[in-house]
Amino acid sequence: MKDEAPTTTRMRRVAMVTAVAAIAPLSIVGIVLTSTSWWEGSIVVLGFLVTLALLRKWSLDGYPRQAVLAFMFTTASWIIGALTISSPIGFVPMSLIGALLLARRTRRRLWIAALTFVVAAIGASSLLFHPASPALAAEYVALPAGGTLFIVAVILLSEQAWQVVRRLERAQETEAELAIARERMRFAGDLHDIQGHSLHVIKLKAALGRRVVHTDPDRAEGEFTEIRRLVDETIAETRALTYARYELNLVAELENAKRLIEAAGVAVEVTFDDATGTTANPLLAQVLREATTNLLRHARPTIVTITASPRSVEVANDGALDTADSAPRGLARLRERVESVGGALRVERPPGRFIVSARIDAEITSSGTGGGK
Repeated sequence: MKDEAPTTTRMRRVAMVTAVAAIAPLSIVGIVLTSTSWWEGSIVVLGFLVTLALLRKWSLDGYPRQAVLAFMFTTASWIIGALTISSPIGFVPMSLIGALLLARRTRRRLWIAALTFVVAAIGASSLLFHPASPALAAEYVALPAGGTLFIVAVILLSEQAWQVVRRLERAQETEAELAIARERMRFAGDLHDIQGHSLHVIKLKAALGRRVVHTDPDRAEGEFTEIRRLVDETIAETRALTYARYELNLVAELENAKRLIEAAGVAVEVTFDDATGTTANPLLAQVLREATTNLLRHARPTIVTITASPRSVEVANDGALDTADSAPRGLARLRERVESVGGALRVERPPGRFIVSARIDAEITSSGTGGGK
């Protein structure tokens, strides 16, 4: 079975608890009231235990092969119960496993009718070997038929709700991936704006310098000097973009992070304390962007809390999946840059949570905003 997201896992528990809560109480009462001996009751209880074991493996992606064996066992148990009229409630395990198996079938109405007919027909076999009476027919024909329809309805409704939750979860994952893709496209557009024009000019100047290198050496040297200047500028601007200093500030990045996280269907709380009125170091905005990207790609949170000020930023979420001790590579590189300007970046993993926090108390300097390899 594939790893499931926390929401899907919780929905699996809800579906199983709903089915058990709807069916088990009446079944237990029925066993107590109808069983005529301890061994008859034990056979029925064994069928319920087999059913419970299968319910624990309830999945939207199919069932193990043991499900068919379990259905055969519970069918045999119901046949014995009907022939010996030991307990009219013995149909429940068979109906429950049958409902689980037909939930994945097409033409469900036909399968539901077939399951109901088979359960009722097995119950009707009690009339062949015992004096027929309205009470016996009600207990072993009408009750199993009606009970089977009720059980099938509970299973199908639970599974339908589970399907809706999983579709919503997958839609949120897709939205998160699209948000990241849009961010990458924005980066690619910025990179094109920076390098496209410069590279075109460099190409033209290189061609011109080559043509005049013998006829006008001074002009050729000037063109080559200009090419060197353009290359230096392009490298500096590309480095600035790579380290998110290209028109990047903490306030704008807070709003961008909030939109990205909400687009992924995750609750987010953002607090910004600007009491000091100072300008935040751009590295804090880069930490926020990297932490947001990481949680959208590698975590499955239900709520994200972002607390920021011109001196610090903290991003916490409750969907940590990675149990490793080391920080992601992007954050590890950022830690070096934050520490190079006298700040500190911490990655914490309390149980079920992932917290990234950074603090830079030093004033903004050229070294604080400069790029690095």
